[in-house]
Amino acid sequence: MPSPRLLVLAAGAFAIGVDGFVIAPILPELAARLDVSLAAAGQLVTVFTLVYALAAPVLATATARWDRRIVLAGTLVVFSAGNALSAVAADYPLMMASRVVAALGAALFLPTASATAVTLSPPDRMGRALALVMGGLSAAGLVGVPIGTLLAQSVGASGAFWLVTGVGLAAAAGVAVLLPPVRIPAALTLRERLALAARPRLAALLVTTALAMAGAFTTITYIAPLLAEAADVTGRGLTVVMAVSGLASVVGVAVAGRAVDARGGRTVLAAALTTLTAGVLLLPVAGVAVAAAALVFVLGVAGATIAPAQQHRLMRAAPEAGTLLLSLNSSAIYLGMSAGGALGGLVISGVGASALGAASAALYVTALLMTALIRTDAPVPGAERGQAPSRSLSAR
Repeated sequence: MPSPRLLVLAAGAFAIGVDGFVIAPILPELAARLDVSLAAAGQLVTVFTLVYALAAPVLATATARWDRRIVLAGTLVVFSAGNALSAVAADYPLMMASRVVAALGAALFLPTASATAVTLSPPDRMGRALALVMGGLSAAGLVGVPIGTLLAQSVGASGAFWLVTGVGLAAAAGVAVLLPPVRIPAALTLRERLALAARPRLAALLVTTALAMAGAFTTITYIAPLLAEAADVTGRGLTVVMAVSGLASVVGVAVAGRAVDARGGRTVLAAALTTLTAGVLLLPVAGVAVAAAALVFVLGVAGATIAPAQQHRLMRAAPEAGTLLLSLNSSAIYLGMSAGGALGGLVISGVGASALGAASAALYVTALLMTALIRTDAPVPGAERGQAPSRSLSAR
């Protein structure tokens, strides 16, 4: 049975996941409510993503000496406040401001929650602890988004935002009550942190994350037209296939934790990238709905292992700066998502949906080559858990 302490962290990740995923299906209603175009409404997602990516490492540095319990509960309150503001916002500028507030809370919570989960878990269960927290995001896709969408259809877009607000505040209360004070390792100066992140091995790992996520979102962002063209999957069929994808993510996270603990993040990541490459190349030629659903399931399982595997590698490589590197990894995830969406848009407008798989595969293969050629799992010399590194932080 998972620890209640880890479950409240997963609940916070669940709230953030619902917030990140639920806007897309309610964009038309949001656009009508705010009296803006669909393209302008879509910028609400872009702004959230960019603020998250840019704020995560800055906020991690600014709060490095704070009690993790205070940071986690506080960020969930900020995140929930942003969503409450989204629920009542009646004009576009206020809605945009609310998305910025929500992104600031989310940007600090996820990497801090992952680092705290590692601190609260035995070393041989680190992968499972990371996977449980990230499982909150997967559960959001499986359970939270359908519920949020139904609420939006029943009572308006505000219903989805109030759902996120409620879950976020409940998770904040759980963190405040169940989490013990978490000891903070010796903090690094900003210069030392930046120097550590710039080391070639660690920088390569962050680039690998961005490439993998770009590969995923080149296809995911435009999965509806791709499935319609490849296997005539539309309407309710598309809903079923997306539910399969959510289920696959939950399965993938559950498998990833044990696999990472047993085999190491590098091995698991290489297997996932290989599977993803084959899957996205086959998806455009699936032909029938059953084959498309099966491929989506495989892609979902493999894709869900990327984040736990990369987080595990970062914590192994430089545990003394784990929160910082996890925040940078979160930035890499969101930057990869943005880049993948932009690339997918160019591909689908210039060549067509059938070319999305090849574009994703090229990014996955690049990430796989980096994983094979650059070993990042071994600890960086002088980086022992709970200790600041040597003042000499030259790249190794």
